[in-house]
Amino acid sequence: MPATITTLEREIALEERRVGIPTDQPLTDRAIARRRLQIAVVLGASGFVALFAVFLATGIVRVGAIALAVAFGVYAVEKDRHLRRLALLRGDSMRITLVVANELMFSGVLAGDRELLDLRDGIGRAAGRLAAGLADVVRADCTRLRLLGPSGEVPVAAERELTARRSVPDDATAAHAVVRSNKSVRQVTLDGRGVLVVAMRRGDEVLALLEAVAPCGDRYRPVDVVQADAYARGAVAALAAHG
Repeated sequence: MPATITTLEREIALEERRVGIPTDQPLTDRAIARRRLQIAVVLGASGFVALFAVFLATGIVRVGAIALAVAFGVYAVEKDRHLRRLALLRGDSMRITLVVANELMFSGVLAGDRELLDLRDGIGRAAGRLAAGLADVVRADCTRLRLLGPSGEVPVAAERELTARRSVPDDATAAHAVVRSNKSVRQVTLDGRGVLVVAMRRGDEVLALLEAVAPCGDRYRPVDVVQADAYARGAVAALAAHG
């Protein structure tokens, strides 16, 4: 079945653009709250301008100030309406993530593993199953799970090669780019392979990195990033629920 971006994901991205939240970063409650605070400041400023116009300004200055205050107020109210809708959509997305987690456990991808959330302490079979599960989400010659070391190193904890033609080179460039930018990365290797890396996060903490390497000549698309990121979020939720 070909991968498709869901209507929910498109609606979330649309609302993010409308309220000025970057669409290339994970959506968090903190980002929504920060934007809501900024809009509250704008609304407060419009009220101050309106009071200034009523009590201190005269003539054309009063009319202009009142018009400016009304414009600010309408802007703030409209943005707040979109922020409320964005919060509701995010809630829907989180609930769907839990459904994905249940499906992962039911399918046996994560079932039976008790090493759980802190992947650095007990990677065991869970790492291998996480890498193997990613291969069911995006096309790949090789999938890997990388840990994040204290100095920013990204060693491979588990690898699943899906082709017997030859070993897939281990290039950590894309993984390091994810660590630096804190967002998913698509790159192309020197031998023409697409590379996709997404982070497995618990809150703001990066637990591990999931990496997929495409067959020679293939490139990953934005929809592949969406699918891989959904898998990573679902896997973390499944590990948390399994604990």
